[in-house]
Amino acid sequence: MNLGRIMIAPIYPEWVRRFRLRDRPNATSMRLRLATRAVCFGIACAAVAAAPAPAAPLPRHVVYAFTWGTQSDMQVHSSGVDSGPGANNGSGVSDFTGGLGDQGTITVDLVSQQPDKSVVIKVSEQAQKTRSASAATCVVYPTTGVICDPNATVNPEEMTLIRFLAPTFVDPGSIDAKQHWAVRNATPEYSLTAEYSIAKNADGVMTIAEQREIKEQQAGVVTTNISTTIGYDFNRSIPLAIDEYSIQRSQGGAGQYQTVKTQTVLHLTADSAVGAKQ
Repeated sequence: MNLGRIMIAPIYPEWVRRFRLRDRPNATSMRLRLATRAVCFGIACAAVAAAPAPAAPLPRHVVYAFTWGTQSDMQVHSSGVDSGPGANNGSGVSDFTGGLGDQGTITVDLVSQQPDKSVVIKVSEQAQKTRSASAATCVVYPTTGVICDPNATVNPEEMTLIRFLAPTFVDPGSIDAKQHWAVRNATPEYSLTAEYSIAKNADGVMTIAEQREIKEQQAGVVTTNISTTIGYDFNRSIPLAIDEYSIQRSQGGAGQYQTVKTQTVLHLTADSAVGAKQ
């Protein structure tokens, strides 16, 4: 991958050109909404201007402190299952649990914005324990879709952050009179539904609630439900804080059921656009 080419907008990395038609989010419904003028009334939309806030100049360097923790629970229903010679095949449920946690910082360089409003970024993680990750190059879309270099490691907590970094993530043209918008996408392999509501808006500093459901068709169906609270500065086009709680449920063979619960909390600590720590 030639990183030098990435610095020259609007050129995409080669791996994006290969994968974007197959893997990029389906922006058709979002574009239709963007073509429809938002209907505002009273003071509900007063703090959201008729046009998007001017984006901060790129390149831009931001740093977030994060904490991450996950707990996994697997149940094996042994009723009627032949576990092999000498096994007790009576009715019952075996339960296995485990947990992990880490904290540190995530650093992002927003490199260039593309004509389709996506943004090319470089993201890396510096963790106290085991989750450090070298810099990876990704493209982030306003629909929260993300494509990353397939040869790089990008941790889930990094994805929690970077999917909100497109400068037009909050676009007045897609917000209805109830301060709500939605993103939907479906392929034969997965489906995504995400609902967003602006709960508070103080001169452009917003509290946004996200309800997100992802269904993946693997050996069995994997369903992930995500509830996220986002503190977002519309004037600076940047999330200030993110608190995400996700539950992933899957079913394997031989009566195996797994539930993974994860919480990720991030806070902006530095932003080159304002030239000072937050």
